[in-house]
Amino acid sequence: DGDAAIAAVTVRDGEDLVDASGGLVKLAKDVKYFDADGIERVYDGKARSVRAMQMTVTFKLKQGLKWEDGQPLTADDVAFAWQLAKSPDSPTANHFLTNRMKDPVVVVDSRTIRWTYMPGYKDSLYSARFPAPYPKHLYGKLTPAQLANDPSVNRKPLSFGAFKIDEWIPGKQITLSKNPNYFRAAEGLPKLDALIYRFVPDVDQMVSELLSGKCDAGIGLRSGTTDSIFDSKIEMLLQAKTQGTLAPQFVGGTTIEHLDFNISPVENYVGLVGEGLFQNAKIRQAFAYCIDRKSIADTLMYGRSEVPPVYVSSAHPFFDPNGVATYPFNPDQGRALLKEAGWIDSNKDGVLDKQGRSLTLKYVYGPTGNKLRQAVALKLKTQLKDNCGVQLDTKELDRGDLYGGFPDGVLFGRRFDVGQFAWVADAEPPCNLYTTREWTGAADGSTDKYKVPSGYPQGGNNVGYLSPAFEEACLKAVNALDVTEKKKFHQQAMRIFAQDLPSIMLFVKIKVAVARPNVNGMVLDATHESELWNIEQFEVK
Repeated sequence: DGDAAIAAVTVRDGEDLVDASGGLVKLAKDVKYFDADGIERVYDGKARSVRAMQMTVTFKLKQGLKWEDGQPLTADDVAFAWQLAKSPDSPTANHFLTNRMKDPVVVVDSRTIRWTYMPGYKDSLYSARFPAPYPKHLYGKLTPAQLANDPSVNRKPLSFGAFKIDEWIPGKQITLSKNPNYFRAAEGLPKLDALIYRFVPDVDQMVSELLSGKCDAGIGLRSGTTDSIFDSKIEMLLQAKTQGTLAPQFVGGTTIEHLDFNISPVENYVGLVGEGLFQNAKIRQAFAYCIDRKSIADTLMYGRSEVPPVYVSSAHPFFDPNGVATYPFNPDQGRALLKEAGWIDSNKDGVLDKQGRSLTLKYVYGPTGNKLRQAVALKLKTQLKDNCGVQLDTKELDRGDLYGGFPDGVLFGRRFDVGQFAWVADAEPPCNLYTTREWTGAADGSTDKYKVPSGYPQGGNNVGYLSPAFEEACLKAVNALDVTEKKKFHQQAMRIFAQDLPSIMLFVKIKVAVARPNVNGMVLDATHESELWNIEQFEVK
């Protein structure tokens, strides 16, 4: 519809280019890049130049936007936001995107802004890149460092939304009132005249204040996690809902708990897994048959979750169940697959063995004290032993040891047998986490025993999954600009993933929010990070 355009530009040897994996490079022999048609190519070094794609995107603001002080919100404010984001002096800015944009960002007119990416960069999520504007008329003379340290900016930023901040008392509460210059004010929004955000130290106090009427709604995540603060209170909340004293809401989120197999362990890793146990996809499939994942999800998520076959939930618009392999609970099938690989219980001790070695594996999870993962670990250990004769030696690790980068971290150093944690699925299904572009390694330029370039320490492919067919489909999907093409290739990648099963999806974690029965308009949405995504629609009767 004209909001994005692709042109062909010439890039010569040694000139800046964004390669096909998104890296900032100089054009040289063997560099992979996207040509003018968006097709991945490899530069042979002979032509001395290539014709690469270059994207330009244009955004137009709605008419009549204003800041809370009545000043117009214009494209200059958007350009100012990009200027701040690009500055190396902005302490919290993520420069990945801004470093792939050419200067300057162009203000076409008061409502229109345009920017051009560096040659080679294909941004399939360009429509979600619009930055939150900053009021240039108020902050334009301040440096990023001054903005970061200015209390008026950080405690009372100028609003263009439904509410404006009146007072912020650190550690206690934030008081807001209706913004009369909100662009939807003519629709009678927001419905509330004022909001008070109160900070409470724990879930017990939050529930107490909800029951007493001191608070109307409660939200929150446990610090440093993707777990709802209400995870330990779900049974009580369900009882309160039955009694009519509270109105909790539950919805399947975008965070998926999964069990990972170490398919390609680091070179010096020993044991069954070090010898390639999980290179056999049928072994991985056997584990899936041996685990009653639905019972785990129903018990721990109180029947309000699902067991997805791949790395997105069934509600994702790109998911299609047709052709996607599933592994319903069937211990007989699991044992048959293990027997096919030579694993039987020859000494009748309840644990499978092969050539004198028992099928005993190290299972890591964490971080320390995570009650949900402790419960999952216990259920997996019990089920795999009782159902299929697989012994798990469980080990709970702290955050640093579990999630640390290559080579020291257990998961991402590929120094584990099986491990459990969670991924978040956004609008773009996270298939890239299972590609060689996310290979975990030392980033020293060498090639490891799997013939994969050395990766990088913070890579996401901790299972060491290698599938050229999956990778091709995934990267075509991620790089597609056309939604139909994107959907087609994502579905192809999901079918391959489900067949190969480098990870077993255990359940979708639920989002929880609680309100009093007289609160209307609060609607949890799995696709929104915030429970308050439609705060302008809230009302208290």
